[in-house]
Amino acid sequence: MNQSSVASGLITVANSDDCSFKINYGESRDFVINSFLRSPIFMCSGYEWSLRYFPREYQGLETSEYISLYLDLESHAENISTSVTFYLLGKDTRPLHTRHVWSLFRCKGSSEGFRTFIKKSLLESEFIRDGWFVLRCDIRVMNGEWEKTSLPDEISAPPLRHLHDELYELLKRKEMTDVVIEVAGEFMEAHRLVLAARSPLFKEQITKATPRSNCIKVNYVTPVVFKVVLHFMYTDILPPVDKLFDGDSTEGNVDLYGLTQEVLVAADEYKLHGLKLICEEKLAKHLSTETVVSSLDLAQHHNCQHLKKVCLEFAAKPENIKAFMRSDGFVELMKRCPTLLTQYLAHVTDFPPQ
Repeated sequence: MNQSSVASGLITVANSDDCSFKINYGESRDFVINSFLRSPIFMCSGYEWSLRYFPREYQGLETSEYISLYLDLESHAENISTSVTFYLLGKDTRPLHTRHVWSLFRCKGSSEGFRTFIKKSLLESEFIRDGWFVLRCDIRVMNGEWEKTSLPDEISAPPLRHLHDELYELLKRKEMTDVVIEVAGEFMEAHRLVLAARSPLFKEQITKATPRSNCIKVNYVTPVVFKVVLHFMYTDILPPVDKLFDGDSTEGNVDLYGLTQEVLVAADEYKLHGLKLICEEKLAKHLSTETVVSSLDLAQHHNCQHLKKVCLEFAAKPENIKAFMRSDGFVELMKRCPTLLTQYLAHVTDFPPQ
């Protein structure tokens, strides 16, 4: 077998409400390398998706001990930033094996997943029942409030609660917190384990702290920016904008684009790849002649290749060239990063004169 076959019945929908599937392990375990099964197309978070299941590790060796699992975007859409979690349900239907990834699905056919999802020996001993195992897929599209888009239609079924929901409830209620973070004179409570698990930099700070020390001082960011960082570490999504200002009258005047730039810098500092990816995509999507220089500078210094490409292409359009070259900071940026000028001129030549 060289390609998927929905009609084969080897992958069936177990519960359409929570995107769970039954997969026939017994009849697919001996497929040749790179053969896979594709699930029926399903709807989740407003987009269509499908699963590809490789009974033997994708591009692996004959002796490979793993299965592979991937999620494919089936909708005609662009640049969908998502938090994807796969759950293997145990024989008592509880989720016992979880894999999570942040990903940007750039277009129809984009894929994300795990080449070494789980060892076959563990799968067989803990999850196979009557030759089948059950997999649940949770897909969360990033918070749309920061793009000023309308909210989705209300659904009747209550949302499932996940670990990040419970952790965030502890944070909101300030229950069992064991560390205080000081940011520009403002103090925020949190949990050491969550910070250490999400950020290598916080893990290092917590490890080096003395046993009696329960305060970490954060420099170079504003309290508002750190609120975004902290919310993301607990939830994997951006916070609602109105929750950042505690009713302050400045909320309506906030520069969301500038705030997103600051959050990207902090995300890079704290090694929060998912948050950095969200910010990069938002900056690229809402680029203007007023922000292209600062965003290009940001992309260059924080290794944001997608944002850098979008900035150069935007600035090279005939209608934007003059505004770009007259922008504050253009000359200084090109002096600091002379290779950028060469790259920019190469993009300019790609556009025919008007």
